[in-house]
Order: sequence, then C-alpha cells, then structure tokens
Amino acid sequence: MFNVNDQVRFLDLAVLETRARDGLVDIVNRLSSLKRPLVAAEKQQLELCKTILGLVGNGGTEVCDPLFVATRELLNSNSLITPPLLSEQDGQLFFGTDSQTPADATATSITQVALVLGILAVDGATPPPVKVRKSNATASRIAPDANDALMNPFTREFYAAVGEANAYGDLAEKVLALLCIEGDSDGSDGENPGVVTTEFARVMRGLLARGISTDEPQLRRRVNEELNTVQNVGTEDSVADGGIDLPNLEDLEDANIVSENVRVMGPMIVAAMFDELKAFQVVDRIVEQFQHGTLPIGPGNAGKLLYRYWRETPNRISEQERKNFAAITLGIPGGDPNTAVNREFNDLWIRFVSSVSSFVRQTEVDALLRATVPNPINHQQVRKAARDLAGNLSLHGYGMAHYAAREIQSQVKFMIELLQDPEIRGCYASKDMWQVIDQVATYELGGARTSSRYRTLATCGTIITAWLANNVARINKATGPLLNIDQIANPDVSSNHKSTVDPTDYDLVNACELWLADTATSDTQIEQFSQPREAPQMTSKPVQIPQMAREMLDGIGDIGGSIGLGTGIPVKAGNGIGSNNGASYYTNRRH
Repeated sequence: MFNVNDQVRFLDLAVLETRARDGLVDIVNRLSSLKRPLVAAEKQQLELCKTILGLVGNGGTEVCDPLFVATRELLNSNSLITPPLLSEQDGQLFFGTDSQTPADATATSITQVALVLGILAVDGATPPPVKVRKSNATASRIAPDANDALMNPFTREFYAAVGEANAYGDLAEKVLALLCIEGDSDGSDGENPGVVTTEFARVMRGLLARGISTDEPQLRRRVNEELNTVQNVGTEDSVADGGIDLPNLEDLEDANIVSENVRVMGPMIVAAMFDELKAFQVVDRIVEQFQHGTLPIGPGNAGKLLYRYWRETPNRISEQERKNFAAITLGIPGGDPNTAVNREFNDLWIRFVSSVSSFVRQTEVDALLRATVPNPINHQQVRKAARDLAGNLSLHGYGMAHYAAREIQSQVKFMIELLQDPEIRGCYASKDMWQVIDQVATYELGGARTSSRYRTLATCGTIITAWLANNVARINKATGPLLNIDQIANPDVSSNHKSTVDPTDYDLVNACELWLADTATSDTQIEQFSQPREAPQMTSKPVQIPQMAREMLDGIGDIGGSIGLGTGIPVKAGNGIGSNNGASYYTNRRH
C-alpha cells in the first residue's frame, strides 16, 4: 500500500509563484523609472504592486500567484476541504487558518488541491487578478478580485475541475502516492519528493481513458506508462501523440521596426511644414537683404546671427538636398526622381490618424449610449495601421536620414532664434516671428500661408512620430489593448510634461484629432480611411536592387490598375503628408 508523502513539493506551483513575484517587481521598476508623472491608474497599480510585494516578502505565508490565490479562495469559502488551505512555500502545501499554526494535512486534502490546480492549469483557466483585502483591523491578505470580469468564468472552470477531481475517487490518491515515489531522487519515498500538478492531471486523464481503476494489479506500471507519454519519454510515436505547443513568436527578437528610424521623421515633418510656410526662403531673403545693405540692422545680436547664417551657407543642406530627403522619408514631390521615394507614406499616415480618431470617437459613443454592438474599429485595427506606418517609417529612416534630420533640426532651431530676435521683428514691425514670415512671404515671395495651421501640423506630426517610436513594443504585440482608454478619458497633464518627447495616449489622440481638423478631413473620409486594408509590400530593411532590375520595374509601371487592384483612396496632399491644400498627387495607386 502506497501513501501520499505529506512533504511532497509541487514544482510547478513554486515556478508560478516566482514568476508572479517577478512580474510585480517588473511593474514596480517600470513605473518607478518613468520620467513623466504617472496617471491615476498607474499610481494605483504601483501602490497595489508594492503592497502585495510587502505582504509576500515579510517572511509570512502569503502568496501572489493568481491561480493559487483564486483556487484557495473558492476552496475555503465553500468549505470544500478540511482543514482549509492556507498557503504554499516552495511548492509545499500548508493547511490551517490564518490565526493558527498550519495543521497536519491529510492525504485526501493534498490530493484534491493538487489535482484541481493541475486540471485548471492544463485546461488553460485564466484566474482574475489579485488584490489586497483587509482580513481584520490590523491585518491584510491577498485575495482574487471578485469584481473582475474573469471571476465568473474562472468559477465555472473551478467547479468543473472539482467535479472531475472528485470523480477519480481513491484512484487519484494512489496515483499521487506513486508519483511521489517516482519524484523522489532515490526512489525510496524519502523527504520532499517533487511532483508537477499538470503531469498529475494528465496522468489521471490518461488512466481514465484507458479504463484503469483502483483494482489494477500493475497500477505502478500503468502510471509510469502514462507518465512517459506525458513527458514524451521512450515512446516511438511521441511526435504523433504529443500536443501542439508552438513557440511564442512574440518572444523572438523583432527588428522590423527601429524606433530611432521612426523618431527621425519628426524633424522631417517640421521641416516640411516650414517649407510650406516658406520659412527657409524667408530667412534666405532676409540674409540677402542684410548682405546687400538694405536691412537697417547694426552690429548687434541680430547682425551676428545673420552673418553666421550667411557664412555657413556652403556647409548647410541646400534646398534641393532638403527636398531629396523629404521625398525619401515622407514621399513629398520635388526630390530627385532616381531616389527611393516613400510613395506609401501619405496613405499609411492618414489611415493611422483616422483609425485612432474613429476608434476613440466610437468608444465614447458606445460608453454614452451603452451600446452592445461591437465597434466598427477596434484595438487590433488601430494596431495594424500603427504597425504598417511604423514599419514604413523605419524602412525609410535608414542611412543618411538620421544625420540629415539632426542637421535640419539644428537649422530650424537657429531660424527660430533668428526670426524671434527683437531687432529683426522691429525691422518688419512684427510682434512675433510668424508675422515676419508672413510679411516677407507676401511682399517678396509671392504670397503667405496660414502660419497657425502649419504650426499645428508640425507639432502634431512630431507627437505622432514620437508616440510610434516610444511604443514599438506595444505595436508589435499581437494581443492586448493598444490605447489606454482610462488615460485618454482622464488625462493627468503635468506642467513639466513635454508631449513632443514623451507623448501619452491622450497626447496621441489629441494630435490625431487636430491633424484631421486642420486638414479639413470630413467624418465620412475619416470612417473610410480608418477601415483596414492590405499592407503594402515592404521589407524590414533596405534591399539593394540592381540598376537593370530597377529600370525594368520602372518600365512595367503600376500593373494593379489593369487587373482591378487599384484600391487607392484619393488624398489631397499639397505637402505630401495629409494636407488638403493643393493638387492631389496621390490617386488611384495600388497599396
């Protein structure tokens, strides 16, 4: 007769507990290292994690593995075992009450707890998250969140597991006793044998399928046969009999989207908007007037800035070079036709911006009307649009674009400093730099543009590209929400928060809405643009194509239009990045 060793250690329980604690530590470290102020939900999560770690790390008997905590709660609250389950330490089960020394556990209690936990784990039951509950005026304990949406389905799976465990009867206790012998290092039923609850559950199901009962004279041999099958040991048909357990592709390194390549596009968008405002030409005309002596400026700070700008002209990126980089990165017309123009950017950009806007608008309407119908656009559709756009930006951000973006950024900052100089503004009777640009553009360059519009677009473009660069991991993740609705609905805006460097989800939504408003994109167009479409063909990094092949591809043209694949949506884009001020150059091309 074999007896269950009451010192048995269930190895997978120890692993799950360690993994749960490490997850809490990772959350605390991540939230504590953020340079921006935490929103209310993040503060609450940080405080909860710290409290739980304090309870499990003070040498007591508390645990934080959600599966064990939820199972313990349901077992004890319904008095399904006696004595009640208290805790586990390094995989060993302890029974008793919170106010007493752990009592001696019976073999039946150990067997039932281990088998229920194993069945739940094998069936993939998802427990609710844990929270801290006051057990009395001075003490707290870790318990499942009964208000979480996962609690009801987990409860149903729990009772199904309890029913299955009870159906095995005395056979389960005998099998666990044999597994304790097999899990002992010397096989003599010594101290602290190791057993895995999931293997216990699978062995029990295998024995039931074979019709093995407690009367089996060679029970130990049958148990070993099932254990070998579970562990794929010594079985010729292990490949055929084994389950499907593919590797997690999300754990593999993914360099398809390089965050720094995406971040490069921020300065490029700002430069494109300054080009639309004719800011570069305005500065050149002011320097020209200063050089010819027609600008009444003496040897002050403004004169030094103008002279410095004139002297560094040969070393500065020229207008044509700037247009070439704008064509490579943003697909704006005007660059060298032999360069790799980013023709997909405009469409991918407006799709992502529209997807974010449509998703948030529909979420707000559903919350207002308590709608039960699904959203026309969900997190995964927004994620797909974000992944397509970020992949496109990463592909076209390689090479010299990094250095060009930094130099253009320095040039823009210098221009702002120059145009804001009081002496320069005084020469043109202007109150700010935008009035200087408007006046010079009107009288010298054939007309001015609406400066407020392009300033807003420049800021919004910087915020959107910064958010994409900062959230590559969230974009690549196949599951889970992409946008935090609570953060969007209740933004925690701090005075020292810089949205163009570390934008929140609220900053992203605000930037997308402003972009659509300033480009006069109608609600009908937003709904149309936000619908998912097949991603364009693009590699994860630049691939050199031989000159002969490039010439042949150029000669073929767009074959999609002739076979019904010309599904492009016309987007008016005078500056190539979503503006509707100017002629449409992005029409009827294949995606």
